[in-house]
Amino acid sequence: MQQELSDVIRAPCKTCGAQLTFSADQQKLTCGYCGSTEEILFSRHNLQENPLAFQVRDHQMPDAPTEEKRLFTCSNCGARTTVNFDVPTITCAFCGSRNVNPDARKTRLIQPAGVLPFRISKQKAQERFRHWVGDDWFAPSDLKAGAVLDNLHGMYIPFWTFDAQAYSTYEGEAGFYYYVPVQVRDANGRSVTQQQQRVRWEYRSGSHEAFYDDQLEMASRKLSQQENDIREVNGYDLKEVVDYDPRILLGWEAEVYSIDLQESARKAEAAIRLREESACAQNLGGDTQRNLRVDTSLSGQTFKHLLLPLWICTYLYNGKTYRFLVNGQTGRIAGERPKSAWKIALVVIGFLLLVLFFLYLGKR
Repeated sequence: MQQELSDVIRAPCKTCGAQLTFSADQQKLTCGYCGSTEEILFSRHNLQENPLAFQVRDHQMPDAPTEEKRLFTCSNCGARTTVNFDVPTITCAFCGSRNVNPDARKTRLIQPAGVLPFRISKQKAQERFRHWVGDDWFAPSDLKAGAVLDNLHGMYIPFWTFDAQAYSTYEGEAGFYYYVPVQVRDANGRSVTQQQQRVRWEYRSGSHEAFYDDQLEMASRKLSQQENDIREVNGYDLKEVVDYDPRILLGWEAEVYSIDLQESARKAEAAIRLREESACAQNLGGDTQRNLRVDTSLSGQTFKHLLLPLWICTYLYNGKTYRFLVNGQTGRIAGERPKSAWKIALVVIGFLLLVLFFLYLGKR
C-alpha cells in the first residue's frame, strides 16, 4: 500500500516524464514543461464519519484510517509540513525561514477523509491581494503601489469536523418589562410623572434537541495565533469536499495537524454546548432572563479529518512585514494593513468639530 501511494505521489507526465501538479484553474493534473493534462476524477464515496470513542479522551489512537507521512519540522518555528522525499529545499510558510536538505521523518498519522481542492490559483491570489491592499480608506495612499509581495504559500490546512446529537433540558426565569407611573421632582423642583420600568418574573422550563453536523475545528496551532483573521477568511463550502486523493496535493504544501483529535474534540463539545445554551435561552423567552440552567448530553459523536485550502502570504511595506490570508476556495481575504496617521487624525478632528457644532446648536 505504501509503495502504491509513493507511485501516485510521483505522478510522472505520460508525455515527457516530468512531475505533474494539480492546477487550481483547470482542476486537473498538469505538466509545467509540456503542458499536458491528466484528468483526476473526484469522488465522494469515502467521506465516512469515524466514531469518537471514549478512548479518544485517554489519548489512544481512534479507530480511523491512518497513513505514513514524511514530515518536515521547521527548526525555527516548529511548524510541521509534509514534503516529498526528493525536495532539496523548503521555505517555511509560517516564519519564512529557508532550509536546505530538510530532515524529513516518517510518522503515522490519522489519514484525511476528504480534501477541498484549491480553486484560487497563485495568479488569482495575487489579484485578490492587489484589490484588497488598496481597498481601505485608512491605509496610506501609496500602499497599493508600495506593497511588495514577499512570500505566497498555497497550503492545505488540517481541520477536524465533529457531528453530535444534542439533547438539553433547561429551566430559568423569563422577565417581562412593564411600566408604572411614578411622581418625581424635575430639575426645577416641580412634581412630574414618569414611567418607570419594572420586571415581572416567570419561571419556565423545557427541552431542546438538535443535530450538529460538521462542527469545524482548525487543527493548526500556528494559525490559531491568527484566530481573528481565520474567522474572517473562513466560510468554506464543505459540500465541495471530495474523497482524499494525495494527487490533489501535488504541487502544494500541506500542514500536519498540531492540535490533536482529543483537544479539538473538547473544543467542539464546548462550542456545541454553548450553541445549545443559546438555543435554550431563546426558547426561555422574555425581555430579560436570570438563573438560566442548561443540562446538555451528547450522543452519536463522530469525526472526520479534512484538508482545506488556504493561501498564507506576507508582503513588505516601508521595511515592515505584514501577513494576510486568502481562502483557497472562495477567495475571501483577511490580514494586516498599515494605517495612515494623518487620515486617522483627520477623522478624529472631523468628529470633534461635529460634536462642537451640535453643542453650539443646543445652546442657541
